[in-house]
Amino acid sequence: MKSLSFSHWVVMATVALCAPVYGANIFAPGDTIFGGASDGTDFVVGVAGTAATVNNWPAGESPDHAIDGVGQKYLNFAEVNTGFLVTPAFNGGNGSIVTGMTLWTANDAVDRDPASYALYGSNEVFSGGGPFALTSFSLISSGDLALPATRNAGGAAALDPANSQTVGFANTNLYTSYLVLFPTVKNEAANSMQIAEVQLDGVVPEPGALALLSVGGLALLLRRRRR
Repeated sequence: MKSLSFSHWVVMATVALCAPVYGANIFAPGDTIFGGASDGTDFVVGVAGTAATVNNWPAGESPDHAIDGVGQKYLNFAEVNTGFLVTPAFNGGNGSIVTGMTLWTANDAVDRDPASYALYGSNEVFSGGGPFALTSFSLISSGDLALPATRNAGGAAALDPANSQTVGFANTNLYTSYLVLFPTVKNEAANSMQIAEVQLDGVVPEPGALALLSVGGLALLLRRRRR
């Protein structure tokens, strides 16, 4: 059997080390997150509170609970066009190519479940209290939802896959921040929107991919010069 040359080994090693990660979970507890609602022009950041129809939430049901990995829920009394903006720390903040989203039901009131979604991406930096212009985002996917009537327990309870829905979509664009909006709920007579958890998954390029490719190319160049 013919042995591989030095250049072939370099190429093979570089490709293996640069391989992207597929099906990765993008959101994680502690990621920078803003809860709020869209007014059609901006994503307006909400506050803690319990006023009906207002862009606010109970102190114990704040936006961070939408990505905390357990059953505790995020609730927003503005009800329609509510959601959250996340800048994930995963992949060193270098971005990801999202191709799916899973949502888990909250612990009560089926009427409050989101009935539709719109997922946006952006590569801008978001800080402060907003508002953030919707023109800063590109639509990745949108559509109807059909969350099950079964409920996840609240608090620190583990999330049950049986009480979730996953949607997949085509996307080839890399983004560093994601805006998740829920334009409607199952029953608009409800007083709020609620969701236990949301997770994005997709393709995450390795942080050092370009650097590794450069190293591989340099190794090949040095090898050739020695000949």
